[in-house]
Amino acid sequence: MALANAVQGARHTAQTITWTDADGAVVNLTGATITARIRAKRLNTITFAATGVFALVALGATGIFTWTYSVADVANAGLFEVQFKATFTQYDLTLTTDWEVLEAI
Repeated sequence: MALANAVQGARHTAQTITWTDADGAVVNLTGATITARIRAKRLNTITFAATGVFALVALGATGIFTWTYSVADVANAGLFEVQFKATFTQYDLTLTTDWEVLEAI
Protein backbone atom coordinates (compact mmCIF):
# COMPACT_ATOMS: atom_id res chain seq x y z
CA MET A 1 0.00 0.00 0.00
CA ALA A 2 1.62 3.23 -1.12
CA LEU A 3 0.76 6.82 -0.28
CA ALA A 4 1.18 9.77 -2.60
CA ASN A 5 3.20 12.72 -1.33
CA ALA A 6 1.32 15.74 -0.03
CA VAL A 7 2.25 19.42 -0.07
CA GLN A 8 2.45 21.34 3.19
CA GLY A 9 -0.85 23.16 3.79
CA ALA A 10 -2.60 21.84 0.65
CA ARG A 11 -5.95 20.26 1.50
CA HIS A 12 -8.24 20.67 -1.51
CA THR A 13 -7.75 17.29 -3.18
CA ALA A 14 -8.32 14.13 -1.18
CA GLN A 15 -5.88 11.24 -1.51
CA THR A 16 -7.42 7.98 -2.75
CA ILE A 17 -5.96 4.88 -1.09
CA THR A 18 -6.48 1.15 -1.62
CA TRP A 19 -6.01 -0.90 1.54
CA THR A 20 -4.05 -4.05 0.78
CA ASP A 21 -2.57 -6.71 3.02
CA ALA A 22 1.10 -7.75 3.13
CA ASP A 23 0.55 -9.97 0.08
CA GLY A 24 -1.02 -7.15 -1.94
CA ALA A 25 -4.58 -8.49 -1.72
CA VAL A 26 -7.36 -5.92 -1.33
CA VAL A 27 -8.94 -5.84 2.15
CA ASN A 28 -12.75 -5.70 2.36
CA LEU A 29 -13.61 -2.55 4.35
CA THR A 30 -17.40 -2.92 4.26
CA GLY A 31 -18.83 -1.35 7.42
CA ALA A 32 -15.45 -0.10 8.68
CA THR A 33 -14.59 3.24 10.20
CA ILE A 34 -11.11 4.37 9.12
CA THR A 35 -8.68 6.31 11.32
CA ALA A 36 -4.92 6.81 11.20
CA ARG A 37 -1.86 7.65 13.27
CA ILE A 38 1.08 9.63 11.89
CA ARG A 39 4.65 9.44 13.21
CA ALA A 40 7.52 11.74 12.26
CA LYS A 41 10.38 9.54 11.04
CA ARG A 42 13.12 11.82 12.39
CA LEU A 43 11.52 12.02 15.82
CA ASN A 44 10.02 8.61 16.50
CA THR A 45 8.57 9.87 19.76
CA ILE A 46 6.18 12.29 17.98
CA THR A 47 3.03 10.42 16.98
CA PHE A 48 -0.36 12.03 16.49
CA ALA A 49 -3.81 11.10 15.24
CA ALA A 50 -4.70 12.11 11.70
CA THR A 51 -7.68 14.44 12.03
CA GLY A 52 -8.71 14.59 8.39
CA VAL A 53 -11.81 12.91 7.00
CA PHE A 54 -11.67 9.27 5.91
CA ALA A 55 -14.46 7.99 3.66
CA LEU A 56 -15.06 4.63 2.01
CA VAL A 57 -15.47 4.90 -1.76
CA ALA A 58 -18.44 3.13 -3.34
CA LEU A 59 -18.32 -0.44 -2.09
CA GLY A 60 -16.12 -1.14 0.92
CA ALA A 61 -15.32 -4.51 -0.64
CA THR A 62 -12.97 -2.70 -3.06
CA GLY A 63 -10.72 -1.60 -0.18
CA ILE A 64 -10.73 1.97 -1.53
CA PHE A 65 -11.09 5.00 0.74
CA THR A 66 -10.20 8.68 0.61
CA TRP A 67 -8.27 10.83 3.06
CA THR A 68 -9.13 14.53 3.00
CA TYR A 69 -6.35 16.13 5.02
CA SER A 70 -6.98 18.40 7.99
CA VAL A 71 -4.81 21.45 8.68
CA ALA A 72 -2.86 19.43 11.27
CA ASP A 73 -2.28 16.46 8.93
CA VAL A 74 -0.23 18.58 6.48
CA ALA A 75 1.01 21.35 8.80
CA ASN A 76 4.67 20.29 8.72
CA ALA A 77 6.92 19.23 5.89
CA GLY A 78 8.94 16.07 6.45
CA LEU A 79 9.05 12.30 6.28
CA PHE A 80 6.38 10.41 8.17
CA GLU A 81 5.03 6.92 8.71
CA VAL A 82 1.26 6.39 8.64
CA GLN A 83 -0.68 3.46 10.04
CA PHE A 84 -4.37 3.10 9.19
CA LYS A 85 -6.92 1.42 11.42
CA ALA A 86 -10.21 -0.08 10.21
CA THR A 87 -12.66 -0.55 13.04
CA PHE A 88 -15.41 -3.13 12.62
CA THR A 89 -16.66 -5.15 15.63
CA GLN A 90 -12.93 -5.70 16.11
CA TYR A 91 -10.21 -3.83 14.24
CA ASP A 92 -7.47 -4.33 11.68
CA LEU A 93 -4.26 -2.32 11.19
CA THR A 94 -2.08 -1.74 8.15
CA LEU A 95 1.65 -2.03 8.23
CA THR A 96 3.23 1.42 8.53
CA THR A 97 3.55 3.23 5.21
CA ASP A 98 6.03 5.98 4.36
CA TRP A 99 4.52 9.37 3.52
CA GLU A 100 6.21 12.65 2.66
CA VAL A 101 4.80 16.13 3.10
CA LEU A 102 6.76 18.38 0.77
CA GLU A 103 7.61 21.93 1.75
CA ALA A 104 5.41 24.62 0.16
CA ILE A 105 7.30 27.54 -1.38
